[in-house]
Amino acid sequence: MAALNTKSRGSMLIPRPLTASPAGSRWLVFMTVLAVYICMIDRIAISIAIIPMAEQNGWSPTVQGAVMSAFFLGYVTLQIPAGYLSDRFGGKWVLGLGVLFWSCFTLLTPASALLGISVLLACRFLMGVAEAVTWPSIYSLYSRWVHPDRRASAVGLMNSGISGGSVIALICTPWLISVWSWQGAFYLYGILGLIWFAVWAPVARSRPAAAPDWARADALAAQSLLDDRAADIAPEPAYPRLTLRRMLRSKAVWAIATAHICINWSLYLVLSWFPTFINRELGADLQLAGFLALAPIAMSLVMAPIAGRLFDGLIGKGFDRLKIRRVMQSLAFFGITGAMLAITHTDSLILSVTVITLSNALTALSIGGFATNHLDIAPNQSGLLMGVTNTLAAVSSSLSVFASGWIQDTTGGWDAVFQTAAAVSILGAVIYARMAGVEREFD
Repeated sequence: MAALNTKSRGSMLIPRPLTASPAGSRWLVFMTVLAVYICMIDRIAISIAIIPMAEQNGWSPTVQGAVMSAFFLGYVTLQIPAGYLSDRFGGKWVLGLGVLFWSCFTLLTPASALLGISVLLACRFLMGVAEAVTWPSIYSLYSRWVHPDRRASAVGLMNSGISGGSVIALICTPWLISVWSWQGAFYLYGILGLIWFAVWAPVARSRPAAAPDWARADALAAQSLLDDRAADIAPEPAYPRLTLRRMLRSKAVWAIATAHICINWSLYLVLSWFPTFINRELGADLQLAGFLALAPIAMSLVMAPIAGRLFDGLIGKGFDRLKIRRVMQSLAFFGITGAMLAITHTDSLILSVTVITLSNALTALSIGGFATNHLDIAPNQSGLLMGVTNTLAAVSSSLSVFASGWIQDTTGGWDAVFQTAAAVSILGAVIYARMAGVEREFD
């Protein structure tokens, strides 16, 4: 039997298990990590494939930016419905069908490009729609399967798939292009998702067979709040449901959303444009560009799980949750700002890659900042809240990718691209530090 601690709520002492998660939770986390790997492989492949695609079709940087950002326009459309459906009915089929459909659109990418830019943009848009379900459905699954004291570790491991999938795409895509074709890369990556779905569909469940101990403890806590209220006050939920009005009035929601928006601006600038930057601006050939772009992403792959375990470990030792979130998120934004400004002052290929790599080491600390903050303030509606903030972050991602191409066309260089990213990061750091919260506000 798991060791217990107690938490006071009014006159009640509520027992809570320290680390117990339901049987099957590790398999579920493993499969969600694989889903994120496949998601990112399919998403990032275009950042390498776009180079031969552009040469073949004579696309300008603005057109290339449009192709890469079309994905994100689709990505914003299904985030909130996916979060609602996952919280309401469970995340198994929301995630499973998302993987199935985005894999099909990956397979269709070469044919779409052959049919013309409009068809390719539509295909990338629909792929974004399918991938939109990923994070809301996974957060909803984790809220039911992973103990609260281990959620940062699970999210850190899952978010390592962002980097891991990107590493695989950046290694394998140039090689596949050289020995096969850019079309072949999309065929291979699409098949991976179909295999994942064949394993997931018959085995996964949206919820454990029995309610976990922490869910029963939360129910007792909610009941104690109701019991403490005056007898002449009409009964109402212990914690309100998420609504647009309540989210707009919550400082904690504003902090999470702003941090998510600002982190994604720089994250997808690097993921989408960094290979092109070191290829065209710093003189690395296509394969070397893909190889060097691995360094910052590999750093994130290593640091994301470490950051999650660090946060859970510090909280387990009794450190203040809010202070830890603020410190970790501030360090993440500091790393981005410093790197984006530093890269404008060097023409060294190695130094530029080193600066971005060190920045990514600090950026991973966001796992202990905003990235698991959703589960603090709205544990039973974390899928919906993630859908909301991820929608806004996807808009930021799309705008970042497109605006970076436009800024290059307008200024003829890269300095303004990186200076803009630095300013966005400073804004995120200030708002999160002033407005973040960790107390539960919603159901």
